[in-house]
Amino acid sequence: MLRIQSKTCITGILPPELVERCLEFLPFEEVHTNVKQVSKVVRSAARRSLTRGRWRPIKYVLENAIVTDALERPATAAETAQFREAWALDPGQVLLELVVLWNNKRESHAEGPNGIASATFWIWDRGAWDRGGVGAVFRPSVARFLALVEPSIDGLGRLTMALERVERYLIKKGPGRFETVMSLKFLSLWTERLGESALVTRWVHGHPGDEALEMNLDELLNPESLVGSGLEFWAEPSDMVTFIIWLSPQVRCWHRDELHRLNDIARALSRNWQDRQKADASVAYVESKVQQCHTASGILHHLVTTVFAHR
Repeated sequence: MLRIQSKTCITGILPPELVERCLEFLPFEEVHTNVKQVSKVVRSAARRSLTRGRWRPIKYVLENAIVTDALERPATAAETAQFREAWALDPGQVLLELVVLWNNKRESHAEGPNGIASATFWIWDRGAWDRGGVGAVFRPSVARFLALVEPSIDGLGRLTMALERVERYLIKKGPGRFETVMSLKFLSLWTERLGESALVTRWVHGHPGDEALEMNLDELLNPESLVGSGLEFWAEPSDMVTFIIWLSPQVRCWHRDELHRLNDIARALSRNWQDRQKADASVAYVESKVQQCHTASGILHHLVTTVFAHR
């Protein structure tokens, strides 16, 4: 009887095409990173899976979506088809890979003992684009990509659904969230590109220049909001609440006698869910956390940093 001496010997028995097919059942990030370290055979199979197999469209997005002239250059029909194929395959994975790309770029340009991003990264990330200028690469490219795959505001529910993957990644990164409002930035870039900028606005707090993005609170209190339809597909109520708090920075400034509005948001966003048991459980979770904050000292900052942060 054949005796396999190591875990990698099996790849020498299977035809390369079959190894490639096996890898297509793994998550994209595994094929893109970890499995390449197993052996040369597996590394070759992973490369083929990314360039011509199941994950080819997502690999294509990472290599072609970020362009220097995103504001001026319209996408070709071939590019648009590839982008939409990747989005149909796994929109959450696409967004997650864009976040990872952003973070890897940031870390590669970090300088100084505190890891302050260099001017090179700042130009690549946003340049003067967010102030009406040009020169940025990442943000206008992402805005262009999202508008191609979701060309109308009717895609808000699907985009919210896809953002669960990003939220899980940020939570896994732990306190500090290397980019705390990345999900909201995706929404902001997309809505501005579509001309729906009233949905996500800039909230000025404290003094001029001290501002943050926020989703319109009326949208979060609207039972017909497509945000709610997307959240129905999220697995964990705790993730949903953290996401909602990041969507509206003003929530973190509410006093304890205003916290009941979080309950109102939870009820509104889950009112039209088909799974009523899941809706009731989500509302009950929010109510329990708000009650915990009522019995604690401080304002909602305590809720964000302690009650919701430790799950």
